[in-house]
Formats: sequence, C-alpha cells, structure tokens
Amino acid sequence: MTRDLAARLQHARESERAALARELHDELGAILTAARLDVAWLSAQGACQDPEIARRLQALRQLLGDGIGLKRRLVEDLHPTLLTHLGFGAALEQLLVSNRERFAGKLSSELDKSVNLTGDAALALYRVAQESLTNIHKYAGASEVRVRLTRSRGRIELSIEDDGCGFDPAAVGFGHQGLSGLRDRMLAVSGRFEVASAPGLGTVIRASLPAQERGRIDRSVQETGVTGSIRRSTPRQHAPTPLHP
Repeated sequence: MTRDLAARLQHARESERAALARELHDELGAILTAARLDVAWLSAQGACQDPEIARRLQALRQLLGDGIGLKRRLVEDLHPTLLTHLGFGAALEQLLVSNRERFAGKLSSELDKSVNLTGDAALALYRVAQESLTNIHKYAGASEVRVRLTRSRGRIELSIEDDGCGFDPAAVGFGHQGLSGLRDRMLAVSGRFEVASAPGLGTVIRASLPAQERGRIDRSVQETGVTGSIRRSTPRQHAPTPLHP
C-alpha cells in the first residue's frame, strides 16, 4: 500500500469516527441528560418519599450517571478532542491515566516532555498507543506494561511493552488485533511500525516517525525512506526483552 492510499484510508476512517462521535455526543447525550433531569424532578416530589421508590430512583440516577460517563469515554475514544484542546503530550498522559484505572496490573510510563507532535502525526501515534493498550487489556493477560516516548537522532519513537502471553506475529497475520490498521496509520505519516512477540514472552510494539519542526516533518529525515512493515518474530530469533529478568 502506498503512503497516499494509506493516508486517504486513514482520513476516511477518522471522518467516520468523528461523525459517530458527534452523533453519540448530540443525540445520545441529550437523551441521557433529559432522563437524568426527569429522575431528579421525580425525586423532589412529595409523592416519591416512599423508601422503596426513593431507593429505585437513586439506583436509576446512578445508572444514568454511569451511562453518561460511558458515553463520554466512547466519544473521546472515537474522536480524541484532548489532542486538539491540550496537545499530544497531555492527551497521551490522560490516556495512560484512564488505562491505569482499568488495568489490574502495573502500568508505568517514561515520556519525553519535549515531544510536541501535531496534526496527523499526533493522531497516528495516539491511535497506536490507544489501540495497543486496548489489545493488551483484551488479549495479553499481562501483569506489567511499560510505555516509553522518546526522541533520538531525528526520530520520535513510542514503545509499548507487556509481559503477557505473547503470540506469533507470522501466524496471526496482518488481519488480526488491529495490526494492519496500525501499520497503515504509521505508513500514512512516513512512519514505521514493528511488533516483536513470541508465545509466553510478551510483546513489544514500536512506532516511530520523523521529528517535526514547527508543525512540519523534517525534510532531511523524511528523505531517508519509509518502513511500514511488521517484523515477523520467532521465539529464538527476535523474542522481545522480558520486563523481568
């Protein structure tokens, strides 16, 4: 797949996500808010002082509050407005905070504060982090996850390492666990995407792209070429470094 085609596909996907996010925010948000207001009105009426009715209304109020919270999370997952309002670094930190709340194990991070991505590059790297952490929660069974964001030799690299069950990338192929989509995202911004994993040895995901200067990709780095492949690891040759010795 060429870079231009990958970029068009990513723009189409993000447009669909943004449209769905607006629908959830406007339509579903209005319904949930109206229902919550009605419950609050009922709770204030003298006829609802019966203990059982009051208990059920309180439970309903809590359910509606949970529904509104879920709607907000879905909207943010579909269309990360934090990237626009707070910037890449703050959005990534907030993503890690929300994942720590859901992750039973240890999630540590080491983020270079000087990294200041914008535009499609910021969105691509944010999506890699978002979808990789989601896959870890769903499939890895990990007890420890480590996220690093670094800048070195004209490139910015995001690495996500877990000590979970791992898998054989050659056997899984590009069509599973979102690997193809992540590869295409990075290809669309002149980036690289690699996966190193083996059964029982955890997984390391690395995504990198040229450092940006004043909102543009550095030309001297851009001319070095593009890699959009997934490294097909085997347990003996390319097993990831475990989190624990």
